[in-house]
Amino acid sequence: MAKYWIPAATTVAEIEIKNSRFITSLQWVTSAAEHQAHIRSCQQQWPGANHYCSASVFAAPDDSQAYAMSDDGEPSGTAGRPMLTVLLNSGLGEVSAVVVRYFGGVKLGTGGLQRAYTQATLTALEQLPKTEKIIRKSAYLHYDYADQKVVSHCLAQYDAITERQDFAATIEQQIALPEQQFEDLATALKNATQGRVALKKHQTGDNSCA
Repeated sequence: MAKYWIPAATTVAEIEIKNSRFITSLQWVTSAAEHQAHIRSCQQQWPGANHYCSASVFAAPDDSQAYAMSDDGEPSGTAGRPMLTVLLNSGLGEVSAVVVRYFGGVKLGTGGLQRAYTQATLTALEQLPKTEKIIRKSAYLHYDYADQKVVSHCLAQYDAITERQDFAATIEQQIALPEQQFEDLATALKNATQGRVALKKHQTGDNSCA
């Protein structure tokens, strides 16, 4: 996945169904720990609620290892699962959803609960500002000072970000760029420097920037 949408700000929305209040908080997170911290924050912000149900996609939306959900005392499958389904259908990544429920005295039944938590999550999503995250991979190059100008010109033609640059006998530079641009940039550098500069994929890790 080359890019996906993530929350640009925390959003809170509230709906009422048969006297029960459903308060949804959506927040940007990048780990299971941050998702749990979001749940605790909601418990502090809205104390005394009957349920704090939650769902999260805390990495890329196609990473099934980054999914989490909890019914928090509601009947199994009536809260966390419908919330997660809404998040997955939205295509968002790095998002945590918590729905706080204050029981209003009227039971909604299994189907009613599923619809309520779905609607609560959808309502917040409709108000959520988003930003696009581009997945970048790290790459490495080194070159003589005589090639610095032409290398800089080539990099400027692509969506490359300099992560590290060391000046010694030669210039060593680590960049991050969208993976689909790697081959084109490698070819451009090779052609512009008559083969003196080669772009190599960085082997020690990846880097992502929003």
